[in-house]
Amino acid sequence: MSDERSEGFQGREGDSDPRNLLDAFDRVIASLPPGDPVRRELLDLRPEISDREETMLEARRVIEKLEEVVKKVTSPANRIGTFLGATSKDTAHIVVGGADYYCNVDPRIALAKLKKGTRVLVNEAYVIVGDLGFETAGPVTKITEILGSDRLRVGSEHGLQSMVLQRSADLAQSTLKSGDEVRVDSNYRMALEMLSSTKSHEHYLDDVPELPWEKVGGQEAALQAIKDAIELPLLHVDLFKKFQHATPKGFLLYGPPGCGKTLIGKATAYNLTKQLREKTGVGMQEYFMHVKGPEILNMWVGESERMVRDIFSTAREKRGEGFMPFLFIDEAESILGTRRASRYSNILSTLVPMFCSEMDGIDSLNDVVIILASNRADLIDPAILRPGRIDRKIKVNRPDKQGAREIYRIYLTDDLPYYGVLAKE
Repeated sequence: MSDERSEGFQGREGDSDPRNLLDAFDRVIASLPPGDPVRRELLDLRPEISDREETMLEARRVIEKLEEVVKKVTSPANRIGTFLGATSKDTAHIVVGGADYYCNVDPRIALAKLKKGTRVLVNEAYVIVGDLGFETAGPVTKITEILGSDRLRVGSEHGLQSMVLQRSADLAQSTLKSGDEVRVDSNYRMALEMLSSTKSHEHYLDDVPELPWEKVGGQEAALQAIKDAIELPLLHVDLFKKFQHATPKGFLLYGPPGCGKTLIGKATAYNLTKQLREKTGVGMQEYFMHVKGPEILNMWVGESERMVRDIFSTAREKRGEGFMPFLFIDEAESILGTRRASRYSNILSTLVPMFCSEMDGIDSLNDVVIILASNRADLIDPAILRPGRIDRKIKVNRPDKQGAREIYRIYLTDDLPYYGVLAKE
């Protein structure tokens, strides 16, 4: 009996759980006869043992929690990398901090479900232990060239070195083109997302109302010069080629302020597009970009040149979309002035050649029509006005008495006072 009591009291060998000890204590009590004095003593001790058991259990829970906290604060940090692709059924190619690794994958991670460009969690042994999905933020750059094998060449607008990126899984089927902006992962390896156009030059877009030639009064000579210089070569291309007649890429409107240069520019856009639409049968719309010269000037080196490139790039892009682009540059002398006669000579020394280079890239009027407007044509650099570029200069004079009468006939309609007086004349 004593052996059984001893075995019941000790419980299982090496078991220090207080609950097991209390169970063993109860088994010892149950094994004693009711009249045994030892049984009574044990029953008196049981409440104290039970209280101590609860204290020990609570202490164990606190210790376990502390051990867990210590483990967390002393364990090494996991790294975050970019998944570039699988190299086998259980290994992957990743980049972490700019360095490439071929690493193993935790069996609990489905390697086949990992997408190129996603972020992955890597432990201290460089094993992929988690899939974090795609980044939602990161640097943005512009595509300069579409390469084969899902590769893109990108470059910085600020003259930094260009680089080649891979398309992520989400961009594999997207249609990309030069000039599109893409978001890049933090390791600069993957193009993750195509961003919608910032429309940085949409504020240049100006509405062109219905404006036939008849609604421009007092400028018959200027309108006729535009028709001869621009309209006829655009509508009769074959005839002008037959006689080897060189067509300009635009024209210069010059004259005193407030004489209708901008109005004439919009009328040119409306009428040329309308006649091209009627001749070709193609549903073409004008795209009138109204650029104010001083807006181009910028204190940062290279920024003005970039804006000129972007303006011409936007015009060519719109031509590719089926629009007829017209680039109207107001106060042209502010950005295209003679390079040695301006306080901005340092800027103009690079801005004028850039503008000339962009103009030389325009093949004909069918691409982009350039209209310059200026109050001081004498300040514009001769390189801009030489043959093959803007060699048509059209003067916009102040209207004479007859011209003023024509303007009144256009704007003084029959629902306004004094219409009858004008009608009698």
